[in-house]
Amino acid sequence: MSFTSFGSRIIPYDWFLALEQADNTTLFRDSAHMAALGFISAPADEYNPDGLPIGIVRDTDKHQGDYIGMTCAACHTGQVMVNGQRIQIDGGQALIDFSGFESALVAALSATLADTEKFARFYTRVHEAQSAGGIISTNSTTPSLTTQSLQVLLQERLTQLQQRLAINKTDVPYGYGRLDAFGQIFNAIAVEALNMPENIYSPNAPTSYPVLWDASHMDLVQWNASAPNKEPGPLFQNAITALAVYGTISIKKEHLTYSSSIRIHHLADIQNAFYQLTAPPWPQDIAGPLDAGKLAAGKALYDQHCVECHTHVDATDKKRKLNAVLTPVAEVGTDPLMASNFSQRKVKTGILEGERSMVLIGKKFAADAGSLELVKHAAMGALLNSPWQTLKAIVSEYQDNHSAAVPTVDSYKARSINGIWASSPYLHNGSVPTIYDLLLPAAQRPQQFYVGNIELDTQKVGSLSSAAPNTSLFDTRLPGNANTGHEYGTALSDEERWALVEYIKSL
Repeated sequence: MSFTSFGSRIIPYDWFLALEQADNTTLFRDSAHMAALGFISAPADEYNPDGLPIGIVRDTDKHQGDYIGMTCAACHTGQVMVNGQRIQIDGGQALIDFSGFESALVAALSATLADTEKFARFYTRVHEAQSAGGIISTNSTTPSLTTQSLQVLLQERLTQLQQRLAINKTDVPYGYGRLDAFGQIFNAIAVEALNMPENIYSPNAPTSYPVLWDASHMDLVQWNASAPNKEPGPLFQNAITALAVYGTISIKKEHLTYSSSIRIHHLADIQNAFYQLTAPPWPQDIAGPLDAGKLAAGKALYDQHCVECHTHVDATDKKRKLNAVLTPVAEVGTDPLMASNFSQRKVKTGILEGERSMVLIGKKFAADAGSLELVKHAAMGALLNSPWQTLKAIVSEYQDNHSAAVPTVDSYKARSINGIWASSPYLHNGSVPTIYDLLLPAAQRPQQFYVGNIELDTQKVGSLSSAAPNTSLFDTRLPGNANTGHEYGTALSDEERWALVEYIKSL
């Protein structure tokens, strides 16, 4: 599923292949450049003929042409380096620099317009692609490409992307491995789709990309347990994600359905792939064997201090049903900003005032509503625009999932931590670099560290956190970045702490 599009459309596909980096003549899609942004290189094959990185995909539309976009694998494929050997973690936590990618892309497009020679090379490559059958226009299936028409189209798309960056501007840097997904989803609908700049909220509470193994078996998903996981919940969630990651939607007053770029038939395939994911085992062959004595002692400590929230999982049970454990933010003590932003954000409904919240059913929108309600409305309208595809997708991806009521107070979700060795840094906001650090009292945890290094610290369990090329500084003193809370088992002796770390490796 690494190259299955769900409808993300960033710039025309031929443009992406032709685009140079802003400050040199090397192509933007160059493997070294994309790797520097955290993307994982992949060889060319029948599913990825141009050798794009994992999660960077071609979205095809017979009316508007082919676009480059992202799919789930971009944010949910991890990698770790252990003693010089790279391990790819399917369904794992990516360490991509999402906002860095966006900024670099905008800079490259700006430089292409500003530099005559750079534009000439870009035009030549795009023209050659068009002559070979590519489609570069967003408005016509039979474009007549001239330097002037390409400049107009390029400026048009650049302006749109610059506006998106301005809408999602934040004083809290995301860095590698994080994104305020909900904040950007809310802005995509409440601001961009409704054309209401007064609804802008800064997406200032980035969280780590969660691992996907076992997620399809849980009753509730998302860091704040805000999404029930019984059908059609998963289809809704994935449709919303597609709209957030450069999907398109046309919301019109008094319309029962909305045209969009969502690839509904692909969402079922992606969700079915999620259902098959399992946690990666500790790589003893290259990381070294686990200590039997520490394992036994660590298991006893885990059963005493951890298992009440982080239950054991039988990965061999393909029909396993897992329950999230919800802890109010006030009790767990971790950074509250993500949860409070989600629950408290209200926006103007604009042209949707008077429309039903779930398009055909539900209460009518007043002048103001919660951001989530607008997002759900948009997703429902998009799915209803292709009712047969939606029904087939629900049937195709259906699993006998159970569900639970979403929390009524701001809470965070605890889940099984199998495979956690491959998903640092830790806590919902990625504010603690290693498992060992997480078992320390909050006051003793690192105040600053670097994120982006994929080299595994096999002792403390987490990625190496010293400064290195292609890393970003994480400062826990910034709003939304606090490393406080989750002070469970922090009174352990150092010997006990190391035993618990050893056992957690084995999960």
